[in-house]
Amino acid sequence: MASSHFLCNYQLQFLLPSSSSFSKSHLSSFKPHGSFSFKPKIHFCRTPLVKCNRKQVEITYDPDERLNKLADQVDKEAPLSRLTLFSPCKINVFLRITNKREDGYHDLASLFHVISLGDTIKFSLSPMKTKDRLSTNVPGIPLDDTNLIIKALNLYRKKTGSDNFFWIHLDKKVPSGAGLGGGSSNAATALWAANQFNSGVATEKELQEWSSEIGSDIPFFFSHGAAYCTGRGEVVQDLPPPIPLDIPMVLIKPKEACSTAEVYKRFQLDQTSKVDPLTLLEKISKNGLSQDVCVNDLEAPAFEVLPSLKRLKQRVIAASRGQYDAVIMSGSGSTIVGIGSPDPPQFIYDEDEYQDVFLSEAGFITREVNQWYREPSSTTSACDQLSEFSGTAR
Repeated sequence: MASSHFLCNYQLQFLLPSSSSFSKSHLSSFKPHGSFSFKPKIHFCRTPLVKCNRKQVEITYDPDERLNKLADQVDKEAPLSRLTLFSPCKINVFLRITNKREDGYHDLASLFHVISLGDTIKFSLSPMKTKDRLSTNVPGIPLDDTNLIIKALNLYRKKTGSDNFFWIHLDKKVPSGAGLGGGSSNAATALWAANQFNSGVATEKELQEWSSEIGSDIPFFFSHGAAYCTGRGEVVQDLPPPIPLDIPMVLIKPKEACSTAEVYKRFQLDQTSKVDPLTLLEKISKNGLSQDVCVNDLEAPAFEVLPSLKRLKQRVIAASRGQYDAVIMSGSGSTIVGIGSPDPPQFIYDEDEYQDVFLSEAGFITREVNQWYREPSSTTSACDQLSEFSGTAR
């Protein structure tokens, strides 16, 4: 809504008429039909002379000024008007596909774990009760209601009757099409944020159950960082961290992405691993990570979709010389994860083929009850972050 400032300086000087200002005007005589002739004498006043300085007009147009004033008023009146949250991604330490369902989906059994790479999302309570407004720092991300953040906020309003709308800025660091669940994490973070603005009327369990309506991986992020997930991924069994949180890792994602739909199209159930996923979980809890327990049944079809991804994994293993405890693909790809060291193999830096890969070191993280995830600082280990609150409000 525009606001305008109008400035007009003017000065009027009237010259009052004197006796000489009057004159006679003789109109031509005329004879109306059926009337007598006459010559009227009319006295009238000369038009006064008006002197007016040139008008000065200044108009200031600011389409956001009224909204900013409303936002300032919201800040004064709302208990919570702004919130910044960390939105971490995940890796699948192992991923077994156990069955083809009648609804077309697949049953899986997987150890999910949150890691320290993530996005930052800023939420501001909107003064306008009409729609959410989303912005981001990278191109290509939808900003309408196809985005999982907006879907999550719409879902929350539907479930609770809340009339809160938001201005959201997404500072994106997690690559898309990476098998890291960045979008699912964003949705879970949005649900958590909406609930904070609404005085926490929903329980974490309710948020987790609701979130499965818009995405299979979203419920996991309402665990405390480590979970054994089954069904489509929406059945979440929270676990104490089965892996030491101080184990580093490196994420290597080529420029090419894997389409999840294409990966599942090539998936063949009879060619998967036959190991019991609970056995994998038990081995990891007792003995830690190793290449043989980090099974991913989606690797074979993903490597058909993207043959260069298979070559990348093989080269990382060959070049590591025991540097990593395990080298795995996360989710349906296309991120290769080297667990045990934050450093990528030297060939990633040396060869032109890999000049456009996404590289990031990371670590395992968890969260405390009634708190959201906290991004570890560069000088503090993931273990030391557990007691810190991730949201900053003002």
